[in-house]
Parts: sequence; structure tokens; C-alpha cells
Amino acid sequence: MHLSNLHTHTAYCDGKYGAEDMILAAVNSNFQSIGISTHGPTPFFSDWNIQAGHVNKYIEEVTYLKEKYKSSIEVFLGMELDYIPGIGFDELSLSLIDKLDYYIGSVHYLGYFKNGVMWTVDYNLDELTRGINECFKGDARMAVETYYNVISEMAFKHQPPIIGHLDLFKKNNKENALFDEREEWYVRAVDSCLDVIKNTCSSIEVNTGGIARGYTTEQYPSTFILKMIREKNIPIVINSDAHKVDGIDCKFDEMYSLVRSLGFEKLNYLTKDGWTTQNLN
Repeated sequence: MHLSNLHTHTAYCDGKYGAEDMILAAVNSNFQSIGISTHGPTPFFSDWNIQAGHVNKYIEEVTYLKEKYKSSIEVFLGMELDYIPGIGFDELSLSLIDKLDYYIGSVHYLGYFKNGVMWTVDYNLDELTRGINECFKGDARMAVETYYNVISEMAFKHQPPIIGHLDLFKKNNKENALFDEREEWYVRAVDSCLDVIKNTCSSIEVNTGGIARGYTTEQYPSTFILKMIREKNIPIVINSDAHKVDGIDCKFDEMYSLVRSLGFEKLNYLTKDGWTTQNLN
């Protein structure tokens, strides 16, 4: 098994450790490769995304570390780029794609508060509820359907190598506070999104970050969605969305077992020559 994790964060964004610390954690966990994927810059202020003025330093540092550790592990330079409603990937993000080994396309932001500040689906329930009230007149279903439409738009227009935490919207929906994932309309929204993704070259990540940080008890995406992904033959990767060194391989063994049990036979992973697959069995 080629052990890899392409979703890791550093102190350049909201991670707690430096890039070198994350690489060493991967080496100590016997990984063959590791991707550093700091949250990319946004066209407005955010305290959890890398600041535009630090981007070059980030690229230079990870490039240096790739060479420094090449005899121990293969290091890839990545970013998690935000696809923003009404903006898409902004000009700076688009300019960075060709400088990276890969990127993760994710949707965190969904709308603007009345005061002009953008809100995210994953910060906390109060922010999410306020956003739904101010942007969608309190209609959680409309907000969820918009979220999956934005992911579909991103996949159709850009085909990111990896689509991040597909059902991130569930993070603050504990005990069905806003909606029930099993409702027909929700399943239909997911299904429509997956129908777009299956016609791209994107992989969907199985992401254990919510578990690692105590927000969820289940991976992204939920197991019933993974079954749908399998039925549509969409490729997957397994990532931990690590923000700390001790989350570098969170629940990886369980995720390998889970996807095998669902009938997945292969995983995608990145090499210096591009993307390839490995057998799970």
C-alpha cells in the first residue's frame, strides 16, 4: 500500500505546525508521499487562509523541503483553493494552479451577510443559521441545494484534481439541527452533484478531518454517499485534512477497511509523473 495524505494544513493558514513538522510526521508514520495543501488566498480578508503576501514564501519553503526530504519521502506542493459563489476561483488562485503539483477544490463560503462579510458553512451553527436566514430567508434546503450546485459548477468548469470534503455542510448539522441527510431532496441534491463529477477527471476525497478535530463522528462524505460514489465509479483518495501532526493518518486503517467493504477496488494517488491508482485488495 502506497501511504499518502494530500490534505494537510500548516501555520501559513489555520494549521498548528510548520510544513516541515507535517512532513516529519508523515515520515514517522511510514508514508511514501505527503502533500502540503495550505488554504489558498481569498480576495477578501480571512484569518484562516494564507495571506496573499505570504504565498511566494510558502511556495519557496515547500519547494525547498521537497528537495531536503527527497530521500525519505516524496513531498508535493499543493493548496486548498476556495471556489466562491459569484466569483469562482479568483484571479490569484487561478494564477497559482500551474505553480502547484496539485490542488484541492473546496467550497467553504456560501454567501454574504447583510454587512458584506462572507460566511462559511463550517464555522459554527450560529454563523450557518444566520447565513441561511439572511441569504436564503431561513430555507435550509435552498442553502444546501445551492451548496451542491456550487460544487457542481466548480467540478464542471475546472475539474479540480481533488474535490474536498464533499458534504462539509453536515459539520454543524448535529442531530439534524437544520435538515435530515436522508430526506429525498437531500439525496437528490447529492446525486445530481455526483452526476456532474463523474464526467470529470476529479477524485473525491474521503476526509477524516471532522473526526480528528472532534466535530463529527463520521468521515466526509457520509457512508451512504460513498456508496453512491462507488456506484457511479468516481475515483477516490483518502486524506485526513490534518491541522496537527497527530492527525496525519487519522482513522486511515478504518477508512481503507470501509471503502473496501463498499466495493471500492482502487485508490488514486499522486506521483512525480502524475496521477495513478493502486489496488486496495
